[in-house]
Amino acid sequence: MLTQNLVNEKKNDTIDKRLKSLNYKIVVLDDDPTGTQTVKDLPVYTTWSKEAIEDGFKQSNNMFYILTNSRALNEDETTNLHKEISQNIESVSKKLNIPYLIVSRGDSTLRGHFYLEPKVLNDEADQAFDAVFYAPAFFEGNRFTYDGIHYLKEQDRFISVSNSEFANDSTFGFSAKTMADFIEEKSDSEVKSKDVYRITLKQIRDRDKEGIFNILSKLNNFDAVVIDALNDEDMDYFVSCLIEFLDKHQKKFIFRTAASFVKAICETPGKIINLKEFQQSDNGGIIIVGSHVKKSSDQLNHLLNNTDIESLEFDVKILEQPSQLDEYVESLTQKIEKVISTGKDLVLYTSRDVVRTNDLNKNLNISTNISDSLVKIIKGLSIQPGFIIAKGGITSSDVATKGLNIKKAEVIGQITKGVPVWLTGKEAKYESMPYVIFPGNVGNVDTLTEVYKLNS
Repeated sequence: MLTQNLVNEKKNDTIDKRLKSLNYKIVVLDDDPTGTQTVKDLPVYTTWSKEAIEDGFKQSNNMFYILTNSRALNEDETTNLHKEISQNIESVSKKLNIPYLIVSRGDSTLRGHFYLEPKVLNDEADQAFDAVFYAPAFFEGNRFTYDGIHYLKEQDRFISVSNSEFANDSTFGFSAKTMADFIEEKSDSEVKSKDVYRITLKQIRDRDKEGIFNILSKLNNFDAVVIDALNDEDMDYFVSCLIEFLDKHQKKFIFRTAASFVKAICETPGKIINLKEFQQSDNGGIIIVGSHVKKSSDQLNHLLNNTDIESLEFDVKILEQPSQLDEYVESLTQKIEKVISTGKDLVLYTSRDVVRTNDLNKNLNISTNISDSLVKIIKGLSIQPGFIIAKGGITSSDVATKGLNIKKAEVIGQITKGVPVWLTGKEAKYESMPYVIFPGNVGNVDTLTEVYKLNS
């Protein structure tokens, strides 16, 4: 049984992760922008051209991100995208003679093309991967993997993600409780749960390097491995074993993880920053809430009820009247400019109605149409906000790439645990502006309010 005492338990010993000896460039393919939530001082690219990837390989940090936004894509689209990315990474790696590791960063609540994306990368690679490691833990977001089961903490309760609202996601829902069963479910039984390996919490906390090495040495033919971990120390020890093993053995691994694994293998883990230090404009800031998960709605309501922030609702029912949409978007844009030009902040939020069908692709299209409308508002602004906070994966990605025209940004830290901040690049609509990517499923009911109060 998972308890808080188990989560808190640490040896507090010195763990040498040997990061300087890791002779690989780590390429993180992020299926939405929130995955930069545990790192800092490294670039994130919203394009995957060979030129962009080569620029990433030449950066001084051991890691760079490519934002694929593939959680907003259907299976065919994400398959084609990952084929292209794989080919470009292979090409650049050979040109520069620099080996690489790929981290396919996904949601810590198991939404997204969890099995498909690593599988496509494996199928497309010049040399197949020996194994794919599944490490969905995200400690800042209270997501833990224990005894092969992935948990989240709500208030004081640990519940398996399979019993949470996220398992009922209209696009990426699932029923499996254990990670091994989840992999079997998402692979359509291509991988059997009985064949899934696991690095156990006992092996990690007993510092059983020999046992872990024994598992790593067996892996071949794209084996699946689940990593138990309850805190950063657990993940750090696994990474130390992984890097030592790779120093000694010729194995090719790929990783499907949430943000805590990325933090453990990055040379520059994140830090909390104050947004005010980066603001360039005296205009008010904008908070955009597009996410519809319960936590986002609760945080939005808390913000509206406990601050004097101006608010504006985007009524999603307007999508049923497409001939009126452009005029509606223009009127909202003008209202926002009027407010922020006075120095006041504003929250723009989509109405909380969830439009859902039985067709998974249609559900994605509805989400995309809503996000496109929010993007038009940002693109239409004629004055620079003091800051922009976008809540929700699809929303934050589309605002970044389509609304702000970000091609390359710098991850400068986090505004609070698990909430990354980018500094926009030269090509962006507003250069060197702080852009906050607030995941829909992170924080407590008052987290958005507290972030706003501290940084407004």
